[in-house]
Amino acid sequence: MASEFNVTTTLNPDYGDRDRVQSFFIELTHSELDGVANISGLKILRRPYRGSFSKNLYEYGLERLAVEVFDKFGHVRPWLVDEGTRRGTGCWGKELDSGALIYIGNISIDQEWLSQAEVVLSHMINALVQSLQLQNGGTLVYDPPEESTATALHDSQQISFLQKTGFRRIGRTGFLGYAIDPSHPSRRLSAEADAAPQDEGFDKEDLHTDEVKLRFPLHFSIVTIERPEVCNVIKTFHRQDPSSIHQADSSGFTPIYTALSRANLPAVRTLLELGVAEDLVNAHNREGMTALEKLETVMRSSREFSEALTGYWNGYSDDELRCEFWTKRAMGLPTSTNDEASYLTIRRWGCTCGSCAGGWLSRRMRFRLELSAGTSNDNMGEQLVEFKRGQAIQDPVAELTDLVSEYIPPHLRRSFFKTFYQGYRSVFAAIEQFLWISNEPLSVARVASLAIRGTGLSFYLAKGGKYEYAVAALIGAAETASELGYGDFEDMYLGEAAFTTDYMDIPPCDNDLEFALVRRMAGLHPGLPWGPYKVGEVNIHGDSMLGVLSAGAVPECMQELERRIRLGETF
Repeated sequence: MASEFNVTTTLNPDYGDRDRVQSFFIELTHSELDGVANISGLKILRRPYRGSFSKNLYEYGLERLAVEVFDKFGHVRPWLVDEGTRRGTGCWGKELDSGALIYIGNISIDQEWLSQAEVVLSHMINALVQSLQLQNGGTLVYDPPEESTATALHDSQQISFLQKTGFRRIGRTGFLGYAIDPSHPSRRLSAEADAAPQDEGFDKEDLHTDEVKLRFPLHFSIVTIERPEVCNVIKTFHRQDPSSIHQADSSGFTPIYTALSRANLPAVRTLLELGVAEDLVNAHNREGMTALEKLETVMRSSREFSEALTGYWNGYSDDELRCEFWTKRAMGLPTSTNDEASYLTIRRWGCTCGSCAGGWLSRRMRFRLELSAGTSNDNMGEQLVEFKRGQAIQDPVAELTDLVSEYIPPHLRRSFFKTFYQGYRSVFAAIEQFLWISNEPLSVARVASLAIRGTGLSFYLAKGGKYEYAVAALIGAAETASELGYGDFEDMYLGEAAFTTDYMDIPPCDNDLEFALVRRMAGLHPGLPWGPYKVGEVNIHGDSMLGVLSAGAVPECMQELERRIRLGETF
């Protein structure tokens, strides 16, 4: 029968994102009949996104995929592959981090072919793999619809057919994955052994407000009553019925789960004081999470949404961190410190290792930056022979191979004399020295204080050069060398025994790849472009006010920049 099918494939690059996204539409027809089935969706490449993967998923309406399965780096969420209930069967692992991501948006099968849906689906999947040239790897991801349409199978029926075709649930989410590699563990797992979704057995729809108030008054109070007063309300419920503080609602959410989901600090402290230890380890609910995991999910989602919407994030709130601190203490989990104020300082900017400089510059990130500074300094030294006495290099980006000259704005390239270049290089030497001898966080001001006697520095600054350009180039080069870019750091340096040992001995941290955060905290305003600059690109750094940054007055300058941006003033 398969030989009687004809396949028509339509592939279209997204013209706003053509290097990373390609839409596809594959139609299956029969030699004697009209359309049999079709499948459509997106082919997404992850590596070029450089930390903005979630943002781009949002732009394509794939918010759930960004929240539940992949993070902003295109990495699979850790709870889907680490030990725990949300892992499901455990057939998926870190291989989801690499290769093309094929998001299937729709699968439609003509009613006349539903009895042979398994054969049709199998043929379409094979056609999809061949058409998108996925033989070398990648993962197909599909989120089955909850309601049937004229040409779509009902949710449970479609899932059954897809599982027979080789799709397996990713963790316990609603998403099904198909591994192109025939030796993948998911391909050896029987359809009957696949995991159930985590919301199975619970109400999938939220109750109406009036019904929540009637059936679950304590939950309703935690959500609606002003925070100071909620403490007395909780104590009143507990005094009247001690079991009330443990009662789960129709979704399986306990009062402590509800309180932590809102970061309602007074409610959390009161419930912890009354004793809800057993509820803190309970993950039997619609979301399959413990109360602490829910809080951490809310914190993470709020951060990622802010970064996707505005390009930056202002740190976790005090209430979120206090809720996290006291809940961890109640569960006997490590907190890096026993002092609440110290915990807020450590965790404000996302540190999970407990040793980030300033709470944001992780030791592994510092290692990358130090290596980047040293490599850039050495490479620039080798480029000095390209200069001729008294002559500026006309096109440094084309004539030099240092990878950092492209961070000098175009309007300054007419000043690209050897002395200017030596001054620029002096800043990299100062950064390398600073990262080597200090445990302080990187900042433009500290770099300026160390680079003050560098060769050619006075000429560089006099011609309009800034310390910021070197800081931006350093961070950009480190990011390009990371797995978010071309992966040179992982491919080359981690293959050398000395580098591998030094790097891998450092405890990992959530901030290890937070290059955007490092830029901002080091003194590079997120609202301004910092390179690399293309030929003919308009530069806005010529304003004399920006030169104040090079004098080390970073906080005051940032306030002025933010004021100008807020008022819509030009630069």
